[in-house]
Amino acid sequence: MDLNDLCCGSISQIAPLIENKSVSPVELTSAMLQRIETIDSELHAYVHVDHLGALRAAKSVEDQILSGVYLGPLHGVPLGIKDIFDTATMPTESGSLQLRGRVPERNAHVVDRLDAAGAIMLGKQATAEFAWVGYPSEVGPAPVNPWDASKTPGMSSGGSAVAVAASLCFGAFGSDTGGSIRFPSAVNGIVGLKPTFGRISRRGVHPFASTLDHVGPLARTVKDVGLLYRAVAGHDEGDPFSAAAAVGDPLALLGESVRGLRLGVDRHYLEAYAEPEVIQATLAAAGRLEEAGMEIVAVDLLKLADICHHFLPVAGSEALRAYGKEKFHENIDRFGRNARELLTIGEQTTADDLLRAMAARRLAGSQLDVAFQLVDYLLLPGVGSRVPPLAMVAVEPEMPIEAFAAATAFTAPFNFSGHPTLSVPNGLDPDGLPYGLQLVGRPFDEAGLLKLGHVVEMATPPLTLPRRALG
Repeated sequence: MDLNDLCCGSISQIAPLIENKSVSPVELTSAMLQRIETIDSELHAYVHVDHLGALRAAKSVEDQILSGVYLGPLHGVPLGIKDIFDTATMPTESGSLQLRGRVPERNAHVVDRLDAAGAIMLGKQATAEFAWVGYPSEVGPAPVNPWDASKTPGMSSGGSAVAVAASLCFGAFGSDTGGSIRFPSAVNGIVGLKPTFGRISRRGVHPFASTLDHVGPLARTVKDVGLLYRAVAGHDEGDPFSAAAAVGDPLALLGESVRGLRLGVDRHYLEAYAEPEVIQATLAAAGRLEEAGMEIVAVDLLKLADICHHFLPVAGSEALRAYGKEKFHENIDRFGRNARELLTIGEQTTADDLLRAMAARRLAGSQLDVAFQLVDYLLLPGVGSRVPPLAMVAVEPEMPIEAFAAATAFTAPFNFSGHPTLSVPNGLDPDGLPYGLQLVGRPFDEAGLLKLGHVVEMATPPLTLPRRALG
């Protein structure tokens, strides 16, 4: 049994082999660490690899399994996590020079839940500074898209997405404030879930924008994303934004038919914000879902993107509140350009600006309420363009409000509304780079969203591993 090949598989493939003791968690973890050592020197997905800690954890879970204790499908599975999640055994630096060497006293809630599930944490994955955009060169090299080094790895969860795409972990957790799980998932050809706002606790996750931040999983298959989500979702009294709604089994509907369900598509929205080839790929996916029995329904979402013009003032003001205005001025020269500019926007934001944003947010919510009276799910591109160049977010880009609004037209509205959104691969473009597809569901319908994503996955030719993942 070739362990390198197993490392390139899925959680749902490896878990039964671990359970029946055909695969040793120690040997599997060692093989994954070897892949990281061999491949990641080019990809820069990890900022810290915990070799000794991962092997100790692997030995501990292996002893558990050999003694007859099996905790479930994440037991003995090597994972990674974005470097904004607190870890008591590893540094958590949030992509910033200001936090260099910081080791928290306790884990984030998500990390504790993964530990309880028996997962093995390989290390911390690269994030843009404070989970915004831009990877300041003083901090370290930006992650590299494993499909094409000249293309972007995505927004702030880029390190996690690259690690998953290159099979340097079986899954990971990132955060999404304006698209930072879904955009990296789309451009790296993997699956990413931004769940309903509050579904996964943010306790111990570096705050960015308190009313927009979401935490979610990234993996190579829809089922794997569901397994990761199931392990950590649920109410947490320690997070004031945590939703109390029951989670249930998010995988209960996987494999069921979507026949008779209604899928909303707005061609005008696509034409306003997506390139022609992306539109064609998105409509082709709609056609496959129609063949699977869904009814395609025209919806009006065009004005939904107006909310994106309020993103920077809202996110900036909330980020400034989380960081502290006085502290910002004390440390202003220690920020990278993008984080500094965002906090400056926050400082310049007025009460009138926030009132206008609140009104726009309510209008966007009303537009979605109307759409979901007509349909069960919405279909959008993962990204409006083919995979953008590296300079878009991997370095410190110029990002005026209008440009940012256009770039996030298909993602940020659902951070404001809190709707669950799933990014799934949608084949390859003419240059052999991934297209992403985005599915949107009603609040707390992650199970239905995963069911739909699985149907898309089964109807779409699977992607091969990116060249840089082959080692």
